[in-house]
Amino acid sequence: MKKPYIPFRLPLEDIININEFINELLEANKLIAIYEVLLSKSKLDPNLLLAPITLKEAIQSTRIEGTQITLDDMLEYGVDETNSTVDIREVLNYSRALSEGENLIKRLPISSRVIKELHRILLEGDVRGNSRNPGEFRAIQNFIGPPGCTIQTASFIPPEPQLVPEYMSNLEKYINEPTDNLNDIVRIAIIHAQFETIHPFLDGNGRIGRILVPLYLYDKGVISSPNFFVSESLEKDKFKYYKLLNDIRVEYSDDTKELAIQRWNEWIKFFINATIIQSKKNIKLIEDIDNLYNNTVNKSRELINSNKLIDIIKIMFKKPIFIKKSILECVDIPSSTLGVYLNRLEEAHIIYSDGRVRNKKYYFYDLINILRQQ
Repeated sequence: MKKPYIPFRLPLEDIININEFINELLEANKLIAIYEVLLSKSKLDPNLLLAPITLKEAIQSTRIEGTQITLDDMLEYGVDETNSTVDIREVLNYSRALSEGENLIKRLPISSRVIKELHRILLEGDVRGNSRNPGEFRAIQNFIGPPGCTIQTASFIPPEPQLVPEYMSNLEKYINEPTDNLNDIVRIAIIHAQFETIHPFLDGNGRIGRILVPLYLYDKGVISSPNFFVSESLEKDKFKYYKLLNDIRVEYSDDTKELAIQRWNEWIKFFINATIIQSKKNIKLIEDIDNLYNNTVNKSRELINSNKLIDIIKIMFKKPIFIKKSILECVDIPSSTLGVYLNRLEEAHIIYSDGRVRNKKYYFYDLINILRQQ
């Protein structure tokens, strides 16, 4: 029978060879810096601009775990919250955990305490895994493998449960008091892999591990808010993602040192490339949304002369599927006046509606299509 794995302790002395991925690392840091500049210069409030990016992250991270939710499903749910499903609740929990993580690390270090609270939120309510000790490290042995596998046929058996607090303490110290000289992007690649290897919870480890990526980069000042995500890139190559993570789990000895060096550096290079891919997507997304915003404002001003117009358009960018109530809750404008404005926007093919008399839904397809393509 396979034995539970004994992880490396951090830092990874003499394992990481930065020359293996130095060009990729330089490119990743450059692109993240460009992304941050574009965010700061956008005419849209960064919170509005990041809302769809954050939603897509929650969707992609839960899809890696097997949910079938789509962007359109979540946008529709944002208008009508009566048709909740397990998949939708899991996406909402992920978004809440990410938001709470940002609040917590403004006053606390990234620690087991914070990680446990994020896990509690992630598995709160009627979702899969809600009976598997939310917010608590596992007290029993778990294992990883394809559906239906047993511990004998598992592809990976994490460390024994009594060792989890010790390994998490080592990880926490590395997060907050690193003694190596590695770049923060390299460090978060190591942190993510180590967290997934420890697998401290009975369920939700993958999602918590991916939430740690933007939280760590935000905590270290690499990004201005926890808004840089890699789940979409990882989801597209998820079997490679799983394989490379599993490959780093070698028994460390003098005989296997070269193999460990090769596999760890291959994993880090893959992770950095995922950040490059995502950076390029985010940069294009911001540019496309900025251009759409400018065009929408210019076209709408030809139709509507109102100091409320910009506020209405901003709501459309935050909620590209909406009803009148969505705007009335945020903009001080008579309902009848808003109805006239929305009719004009619809006649000009800026927005489209489902044609209903009551609770009419409006669709800002130009933005929806940009989000779908990313």
